[in-house]
Amino acid sequence: MTSQGKSNLVLALIPTGIVLNIALGSLVHAIKLPIFVDAVGTIIVALLAGWRPGLVVGVVSFLLMALLVNPAYVYFVGTQACIAITVYVLAVHFRSFRNIFTTICTGIAVAIVAAVVSAPVIVLVFGGVAGSGRDLITAVLMNSGTQIVEAVLLSGAASEPIDKTLQVLLAAALIRTAPRTLIARFASRAVERNRFLGGTEAAR
Repeated sequence: MTSQGKSNLVLALIPTGIVLNIALGSLVHAIKLPIFVDAVGTIIVALLAGWRPGLVVGVVSFLLMALLVNPAYVYFVGTQACIAITVYVLAVHFRSFRNIFTTICTGIAVAIVAAVVSAPVIVLVFGGVAGSGRDLITAVLMNSGTQIVEAVLLSGAASEPIDKTLQVLLAAALIRTAPRTLIARFASRAVERNRFLGGTEAAR
């Protein structure tokens, strides 16, 4: 495929990732689950097209969700950017999606990054309550005498690993079950190094 053809393919993929983020994130927000599931599109696009398109998907989807769902989302665009970069780096340099075990480890690593980046925003901007399902965990901890920073970090430790592991597993499953001819057209290093198309990955 020519570079122009690949660019057009990436441009077509970006809106799909944005819609996926908004659809899943809005559903979970509406039913107030203590997870988010709002970065699946970001993860898929980062794996197929690179961290820059993944970052665009994450930032744009959260700006739109701030308008459509909850204004609080605008404060977490940095978290989405970090998710895109982390997923890409782990996938390309550590082949972290090559099997179920490494994919779960990727989810935990992404969870740590997301929790660390989000915690200052939750504490400083929202006073520990950002309007998500995990606020219930934070409130219980604070009512039991836990300091706000510690309560936010503990609630993140309780919800983020589950959330991000579910998201990376779902993203990987969607890529692996997609038509191979479509996935092969992206020819990304993440796809090649993590055997998303099957076969043996060339060690390089």
